[in-house]
Formats: sequence, structure tokens, C-alpha cells
Amino acid sequence: MRNLTVRAQLALWYSLVTFAGLLLFGVLSFGALRFALFQAKKSHLRGREQRLIQFLTDNKAERNPLPLSEQLRNYAIVTHEGNLFEIRNPDGSLLFPFDVNRADLISTSPKDCSDTVFFFQTLEHRSAMVMCHQTMLKGQSVRLYIGGVLDEEFYMLRLYRDALLVLMPGLLSLAAMSGYLLSRHALKSVDRMTKAAVNIGIGNLSARLPVPSAKDEIQHLAVSWNQLLDRLEAAVLRLSKFSADASHDLRTSITVILATAQLSLHRRHSEDEYREDLSKVVTECRTASTLLDALLSLARSDTFSHEVAFQRINICDLVVNGCRRVEDLAESSGIMLDWHLPDEPAFIDGDELLLQRLLGILLDNAIKYTPEHGEISAAVSRSDNAVIVTVRDTGIGMSEDVRRRVFERHYQADLRERKSQAGNGLGLAIARWIADAHQAELTVESVPLHSSVFQIKFPAPTGRHSAAPPVAGGLSLDRSSAAYSA
Repeated sequence: MRNLTVRAQLALWYSLVTFAGLLLFGVLSFGALRFALFQAKKSHLRGREQRLIQFLTDNKAERNPLPLSEQLRNYAIVTHEGNLFEIRNPDGSLLFPFDVNRADLISTSPKDCSDTVFFFQTLEHRSAMVMCHQTMLKGQSVRLYIGGVLDEEFYMLRLYRDALLVLMPGLLSLAAMSGYLLSRHALKSVDRMTKAAVNIGIGNLSARLPVPSAKDEIQHLAVSWNQLLDRLEAAVLRLSKFSADASHDLRTSITVILATAQLSLHRRHSEDEYREDLSKVVTECRTASTLLDALLSLARSDTFSHEVAFQRINICDLVVNGCRRVEDLAESSGIMLDWHLPDEPAFIDGDELLLQRLLGILLDNAIKYTPEHGEISAAVSRSDNAVIVTVRDTGIGMSEDVRRRVFERHYQADLRERKSQAGNGLGLAIARWIADAHQAELTVESVPLHSSVFQIKFPAPTGRHSAAPPVAGGLSLDRSSAAYSA
């Protein structure tokens, strides 16, 4: 039965239940009819007893001179089934009739007949019901046996039984067909859901199963599956976003390493300069390794989401390191890169790895869209309750429509002046996410074909942090890289 379809199983179960119901109905109704017919027969025998007694009483009142045996013989002649009665003494000896065939004698009841007793017997080769009752006739106690044939009752029972046997197969077939049609109608919603589920794939996870209007188990199933698809779609979107972000960040690191290596190969350097270039490559490889470790941690998590680990950070050091990271890339593109820092270090609360990504995205975009001999600058400033990082370039700029949509994920403007191939539209969307995670405000101002200015306004840190050690490595404030030619 397990190999049958749900529709066939429902039809089979419906047929079995119907068959059991019909069988139970047939047995009970047949028993009820038999009981009713036999009760009616018992009432009929009691009525014959009353009529016989009344007949003898009337004859006595009329002073009928005939003896009792003659009166009983006359009663048997004129009465239906009149010959099916006997009168016996309490000891069982026969009083009437005397000439009955021994084979047709009514069996005496072993029980005391003071209370009416009924039993079955074959009389004259026919089934009969016999009533035994002890009564008084002409002042004498006798046992009165009255029999009634059951031909009519058994005929009705046979007729009803045959009707049941004829109708039951037809009703069972009708039940099986009805069960199949009902199951087919009930499973229409499941068929529609199945067809819709077959068409849902990784490319169209936004599709949903049709939800029936009836508030039944199938509706609950459809709703549950749609909720599952919602969670699956959200998980796939997070996974896609994770993969895209990982590719974007690794591409930036590889680009920096490649630019540094190409510059080292294309011109002669002193040993110290080579060591400096190799140190940059090593630093960038370590950054990429750290990024890969972070991405692997995200991949092992259930949500593919980064938990921001806040700590007190010197934003000046972060800007200097970020600029030095891409200075070879700027040099290879013939772009002047410099940075401007305040007289005192500025601190914010944030995640250093994420902020490196944020600054790297802004500088990488500035290099990508700034023509040869252009200028890029990164600056840190402070206001009363904020620390501001500004990245300014003399690139191709952007129109008002592009500026409004530049932070949308996967949005790519049609900028024919760009120097490199189109990206994937993820960088600035990631930058906006990082800024939002730090409760910072990331804005852009741009003049088409002239410049763009990205500004990140961080909230001032809480607690005591007004002074800090000097910038590591003895870096001079307001240091800039030289202008590079192509």
C-alpha cells in the first residue's frame, strides 16, 4: 500500500470504510428486521391463545352441548393454522388432538410454562415458532402449545438479505469511485502547489506556492512552505552578498599587490626601496590573509553577517595606513595622492578591519575614476561632536541622478570616462553598510567632469580619550606622496 499514490490510498481507505459501514449496517438491519418479525410472530401466537380461550368461554356461556375435544376440532377446522396447537396435561400427556402424526407432534418444553415460553421447531416440514403457556380450561390446569409457521418471515428475511447482497457491490463500487473523485478534488490544491514548486529554482526564489482560500491543512502547508521559501531566499541573498563582498575586497588587495610589484619590476630601485616594496606586499598579503580569516568565519556562521567589534581607534593612523596601502596603485596611474591630518590624533569607536575596508573602497574608487595627473586627498578633521574623514578627487564626477543612486547595491552608472572596466556595483554599497554599522553618516558631493568629495562623519567617542601617543613610525603630519607621471 505504501507504493500507491496518495489519491489511490485515499480512495482505497474510503472504500474500506464504506464497506465496513455497509457490512455493519447490513448485519444490524438484518438482525433488527429478524427481531421485529419474530416479535410480531410472538404477538400473533398470544392473540391466537386469547382467541382460543375466548372461543371456549363463549361456548360455555352458550351451553354448547358438544364435548371439549369436538369443540377444539371445530376450532381447528375454521381457524388459520388451527391444527398447529396441542393441549397437554401438566405431566405431558396429550389431551388434544389424539390422531396427530408422531412426526408432527410439538415437542414438549423442558421449562415450566407458567410464564410464556417460545421456542423453534420444525412442524409439517416447515420451520415454526411454538408458544407454551400453562392455563386453565374448564377448571383444569393444562399446557397450551400453539405453533405458527415462519415461512412468511423467512421469506422476507431472504428477500432483504438478497437485496443487501445485490446492492452492496454496487454501493461499494460507487463509494470507490466517489472516493477517487473526492480525493482528486481535495488534492487539486496539492497538484497546483506541486507544479509551482517544480518551477521554483535558485534563479527565481521569489516565486511562491499558491495558497488555497479554504482554511484547512493544505492552506497551512502552503503557508509553511512559503515561509520556508522566505527564509531560504533570505539565506541565499545573504550568501550571494557574502560572496560578492568577499570578491570585491580580495580584488582590492590583489590590485594593490599587483601595482606595487609592477612598479618594482619596471624601474630600478635600491635595496632599501625594494625592501620597502616587498614590505608593502607582505603587509597587503597579511591584510588579505586577515580578510580571508574573517570571511571564513562569516562563512561558518549561520547568518553570513559580520559582528562589529568596537574598540578605540586612532583614525589618523587608519587614514595614513590606508593611503600608503594604495599609493603604488595611484603612482602607477599617474595620480598624486596626499593626506592631511589634524595637529592632534583623533579617536573614534569602531571596527578596525571594517574601517580599513571603508577607506580602501573610497580611495580605490577615487583612483579608478580620476584621470592621469589628477589629485586625490584624504583628510581628517574634528568638530564639536564629530570626527570627519574626507576623500576628495579631481575625477570625472557624477550627475545628480547618479549621485542619488550611487550607494545602491549593484548600481552601475554609465560613465564612459572611466579608465577601467565596469565593476560590480558593490563597493559603495558596502561602504554605506560599514558607515551605518558605526552610526556614521556617509555623504557625497560631486561636480560632473570636475570632482567628487566623499565625507564620513563619525560620532565623537564617549569617555576620556583627548590625547594619545604620536603616530607610529614617526610619520609627519600632512605628509603627501609626490606627483607621479604615467
